[in-house]
Amino acid sequence: MTVTNILSDKQRETLSGSLWFFPLVMTLGALVLGAVLSQVRVPENGPLSPVLYHGGAEDARRLLLGVATSTVGVFALVVGLTLVALQVAGNRYSPRLVRSFLRDRATQVVFGLFIATFAYNAAGLYTVGAQDDYPRLAVTIGLVLLFACIGALVFYVDRVAHSLQTHSILNSVGVAARRAIEALPPGIGRSAGMSGLDGVPWDEPPVGAIQLLAPRSGYVQRLQMDALMRAALAEDVVIQLVPGIGGHVVAGTPLAWACPANGGSVRPEPLARAVNRAITIGAGRSSYNDVALGAIQMVDMALLSMHVFDYHTVEQSCAELGVLLGRVAGVPVGPEAVIDSTGTIRVLVPGLYFQDYLELACGEIRRKGSSEPVVLLALVKQLRAAGATATSQRLSLVRRELELVRASAEADVHEPHDRERVLREVDRTLLLIGAGQPERPAIQLADQ
Repeated sequence: MTVTNILSDKQRETLSGSLWFFPLVMTLGALVLGAVLSQVRVPENGPLSPVLYHGGAEDARRLLLGVATSTVGVFALVVGLTLVALQVAGNRYSPRLVRSFLRDRATQVVFGLFIATFAYNAAGLYTVGAQDDYPRLAVTIGLVLLFACIGALVFYVDRVAHSLQTHSILNSVGVAARRAIEALPPGIGRSAGMSGLDGVPWDEPPVGAIQLLAPRSGYVQRLQMDALMRAALAEDVVIQLVPGIGGHVVAGTPLAWACPANGGSVRPEPLARAVNRAITIGAGRSSYNDVALGAIQMVDMALLSMHVFDYHTVEQSCAELGVLLGRVAGVPVGPEAVIDSTGTIRVLVPGLYFQDYLELACGEIRRKGSSEPVVLLALVKQLRAAGATATSQRLSLVRRELELVRASAEADVHEPHDRERVLREVDRTLLLIGAGQPERPAIQLADQ
């Protein structure tokens, strides 16, 4: 991948979360369209003449002015709806979900349509003079854009109403997480989770390594592995990253370590420039490659829902987390080593192990809802989905999480009937996933 492509990836990551880029592009396009159509004169007896605007020049100016002013008023309503949606999503579900609303392409296009319509009609006031020979086609298109804006408003109100529903939010987060898994970012797939990388001290410099400092503070959003490999081969070094995807780094602290592969010297400055170009650091985490971010957003929804005793949302969040864990359980995950054609390790990238994803998806929910049987049963179903695709080695990790659910139920669920229901579901799940059923004493249902 060339430097141009790397920079374009960084720009796309920034622009995809902005509300100004698409409106700007559409506004410029509307101005160009207006300039072209203003040069077109349709004959009075032409085939398009019956559908064109037939008022006088002054009437056409009033029409353009009316469309421009009314568009601004309706656009204010759209902005208000957007702010309400962002506030509801942030307060009710998770502040981390605000980024998903900002990245919604439909919202950006609707904004762009309203601003482009205003710009088109406002600019048209300069092309319609006092003479009756004005560009009727251009004026007609301005009126058509008004009807398009009305249709977009109805669409947007419907979209906002549906997008604030729990299942819609969870589905969008889940889709983004599954796409991130399918993209096989560093730490997922290929050689991820190699046993030889278990004991690598990622925060400590290897012997004889030089440090490559982070140019800015923020979260690692993307890693261009091809670019890192080329940099390592060009300088004949092994590059060991300190943070992986989703990791936070502080400006001036080590972003990576570089070790000479064959005892040669290293040119720090060109290597640092190449590494910085290959790593995208942003102010927030990005769902593009960050699978863990999807799990964090779902966990946030579950935790915040417990505060208002909305346990149905907790169940929905755990169900979606189960889908995510099932996907993660079926692919290699963990630190990844990239080798060259000679079999030499050139790039080392830290990554989350399967047990880390399990703890992320289950730990906080289990501790927060340890006394609520509905929450514990939702966790059991979530772990059942993870165990359905897990390897035999990972089944032991799933069983450990199930035993933690069992321990929480035995310690914190005081109603014997509810406690027994959770314990039966844990045992049933252990049998279903093939992890075996441990012996446990019979539960006494009498008052204790």
